[in-house]
Amino acid sequence: MEEKRIILVEDDPDHADLIKEVLEGEFDERDIVLIRDGRDAIDYFQEFSIKWDGQIKDKINLILLDLNLPKASVMDVLKFLKKDKRYHPVPVIILSTNSDKKTIDEAYRNGVNGYVTKPVSYEEFVAKLEGLKEYY
Repeated sequence: MEEKRIILVEDDPDHADLIKEVLEGEFDERDIVLIRDGRDAIDYFQEFSIKWDGQIKDKINLILLDLNLPKASVMDVLKFLKKDKRYHPVPVIILSTNSDKKTIDEAYRNGVNGYVTKPVSYEEFVAKLEGLKEYY
């Protein structure tokens, strides 16, 4: 069976639990790596790239980033990922309650593959997360 892995960088425990719950239909819980802040995310990706080198795209199917991360900004994490050619093929999606056009444009300029605005209602949020399946 093909190995699948999602890296979820989310500091809000409720959002993280909901995202994991929706994705568990496609991924086993152990295939979803939860990271709580931007600095830990960069550290994780640096270690991962050393361990797997050119095989990164075969090991990570999707990276989900919350827009508002503590310790390092999501744009710093995104720039780190997109500057490393080994991560370039891995789809990166930002999840945020912020729908500011300037922020969204900045994310796309920095190489994000998709930007999903977190809706207020549970049902809408689940529907948007289900739509992420096209990326993996």
